[in-house]
Amino acid sequence: MSSPNTTPRGPSSMQSRYGNRLSQRGMLSLLMLLASIGGLSFALLGGSKLVLDIFGAGLMNSLNGLSTKVLVVGLAYVVGWVTAMVAIRVYGNLVLPFIINFLIWGCLIGVCALYVLILQRLYNQNYDLPHYLAYLMIVAAGLGAMVGLHLIIEDHDLRPLSIPLLVISMIQLGLIVFRYVFAAGNPYYLWADLLFFLLMAAFAYLMLAHIGLLTPLRIQLRNYFDKNSKVIRTEN
Repeated sequence: MSSPNTTPRGPSSMQSRYGNRLSQRGMLSLLMLLASIGGLSFALLGGSKLVLDIFGAGLMNSLNGLSTKVLVVGLAYVVGWVTAMVAIRVYGNLVLPFIINFLIWGCLIGVCALYVLILQRLYNQNYDLPHYLAYLMIVAAGLGAMVGLHLIIEDHDLRPLSIPLLVISMIQLGLIVFRYVFAAGNPYYLWADLLFFLLMAAFAYLMLAHIGLLTPLRIQLRNYFDKNSKVIRTEN
């Protein structure tokens, strides 16, 4: 005969016992999702505005407050990147990797568009050293943002993203040959054309080769979150 004070431990009681923990973890995962999307979106929109100002208003007209703008854009990216890592690696968010993948392709499209615009200016040879350095830093920032997003997703493959960069690099090589052989371009600008081509082609070939240059960093990130995920993750 069972005691009247005994409470049966069936599935419904187990659900009520662990329901708060699951709902709280789900809520935190959702908050991390929104925070990461917000931070990364703000960073990408702010970075796009900076690039448009530089190409539209001119480099010298955009120098006023440029360091502050770069700082806040970088802060937004770091916040979005860290919260995305926590949401995926700690709380196991399954939606965010798909969104991050779209953002990676968005970064690639933006970098390719910038590459084409810069090729036009390189071909016309109507730039000086500060503008050339600005072109290099802009493209490097775009590629860095893309690689940073790539690190968020476990086992993400960069090889498909290398194809557009390789195609544009080959177009640049053809433009270099045509400019200096058929159009009698100023030889003073040759070093700038070759440096830009070599850097972009090398980056694209490294992406295509997939030789694991980022593997040590991936291992460190994985080990860190494997070690500390239980401490970060809420238990109720």
